[in-house]
Amino acid sequence: MRRWAVVLITSTLMVLMLVLPAWSIFTDRATSNKNTISSGEFDIGISKDGSRFYNDLHLFDFSDLKPGDSREIVFHVKNRGDVAVSKLTIAFTINDLEDGPLSPAEAKVDHTPDVGELSDNLVVTSMTVEVGGKAINVSSAVGKTLKDLNGKPVSIPLGGKLAPGETAKVMMRVWFSKNAGNECQTDSVSVNMTLDAQQ
Repeated sequence: MRRWAVVLITSTLMVLMLVLPAWSIFTDRATSNKNTISSGEFDIGISKDGSRFYNDLHLFDFSDLKPGDSREIVFHVKNRGDVAVSKLTIAFTINDLEDGPLSPAEAKVDHTPDVGELSDNLVVTSMTVEVGGKAINVSSAVGKTLKDLNGKPVSIPLGGKLAPGETAKVMMRVWFSKNAGNECQTDSVSVNMTLDAQQ
């Protein structure tokens, strides 16, 4: 009888082992693979007319100016990236030059024959930024000479942020002072502009 009890217990255990997995609870698993984190692109470009934008562009050449003349410099800045621009500055690097030998009238009054005096007589009379159809004055540059602005960043107000794909139009009028004397004859000035943007 002991043998029958052992066989019965063993058989019952084997049946239970086969049946118990059918009584288990439901389970499931979800996975997420190949996830990425990337940074956005931050890129501005400049243009003369707003059609094509570049990282480096020659914007203007004015020649044969006389005291009392004024010229307008117009350029466009575009946010070519996918991160909004919240701050834009422009810094001028000015280099005064004598453009050839001194004229007889200039030689009488020019005490710096190797350095020009033109930037001290070129005055910014207006500077405006247009963003989204709204014009904003850049009063911090108005009334200053190019020499005054040399090496000093000028903040360009955007009226908020310059969104990806958005363009700001910058207009600056420069006037050759009527007070300029013969020391400015045959002078030239090299103007480099550096635009810096921050997110």
